[in-house]
Amino acid sequence: MLRVSLLMSVMVLALWGCQAPPDLKKLQDENGALEQQLGQANRDISKLKADKVLLQQDVAELNRVVSVLGQEKNSRVTESTNLRGEVRQFVQARIDSLKTFLLASDLLDYIGGELVERSNVDKQPLLLVDLYNKVPRNGTLTGVGGYFQATGNISVKVLRPIAGNLVVVWASQPIAVPERGVQRLTFPVTVGVEKGDLLAYHLGSVGMVGFDTGTGDTRYLNDDVMVGASLKPSSLQGENDKRAYSMGVFGLLNSL
Repeated sequence: MLRVSLLMSVMVLALWGCQAPPDLKKLQDENGALEQQLGQANRDISKLKADKVLLQQDVAELNRVVSVLGQEKNSRVTESTNLRGEVRQFVQARIDSLKTFLLASDLLDYIGGELVERSNVDKQPLLLVDLYNKVPRNGTLTGVGGYFQATGNISVKVLRPIAGNLVVVWASQPIAVPERGVQRLTFPVTVGVEKGDLLAYHLGSVGMVGFDTGTGDTRYLNDDVMVGASLKPSSLQGENDKRAYSMGVFGLLNSL
């Protein structure tokens, strides 16, 4: 019986020993496959690293090109800006010279009262609205003139009839009147006007411009108005006075 048991044990061990080699070979094959995959993965990683280096070089080159283009663009913009500025200064200087020449030579169109000495003067600063001398044609205003009996500041406003009211569409900065007598003063900036527009003048000092009665239709307000203000004609005072003041505007109006 013991011999039978020993024999059986030997047979089992023999069978187990015969099965071990195939399992070991399978493991070896799997290890070999894994090593191949690992090798391929390492090669792929190396290739990706190389590609990354190339891409970084490409990005660096693109950044360099963009930087150069930016510098060239800034240089051209600066050059163009400087050139435009010089051209504008040149043109503006010629325009100012032409305006001064036309004004001094009395070659501009004039809208307003005769520039003569008049007997009456206002006792307080007023806003004067000339309803008698309307703008006859479209054009551009370049300056203001007057027979000034006192120095001070004057500002000019353009009023446009809209829906029965007079709307202030433009106002000059105060312009200094340096001397008494006939003065022709240019605006810092010209202004376009339309046929039918009216002119208003704010005199900053008492008695700057004289007036006569019965020969015009200049009305007045005690207070100044700003651009955008809307005036009712009925709010203007002096309808019965028929005042005519010695002031007006100069400009270039379109031909008939």
